[in-house]
Amino acid sequence: MPPLLVLDPARRAREKARASEVEALEREWRRAWHRVFAECLGLFLLGYILYGLAFGKYAVGRAALIAAVAMVVGYAGPFFRLVTFFVRHADQF
Repeated sequence: MPPLLVLDPARRAREKARASEVEALEREWRRAWHRVFAECLGLFLLGYILYGLAFGKYAVGRAALIAAVAMVVGYAGPFFRLVTFFVRHADQF
């Protein structure tokens, strides 16, 4: 039984090239997302470590300053990193 649809080899090659290109772009996006997620997790953990260390060895005034920096690093850092990632890759959603 002959096939119902026969595609010419040029069209097959174009579709295969396009599919591999889309696959490569998805792989690149996924790799970038994992990198950003790891960066955000690292910033979050660094903020908590700084917050914990702030009250260990320092006077009250300096501890409050270090705690404020820790909150900025731990919360604002990951938030703005995610915002910049999603704005940069907004055309892919």
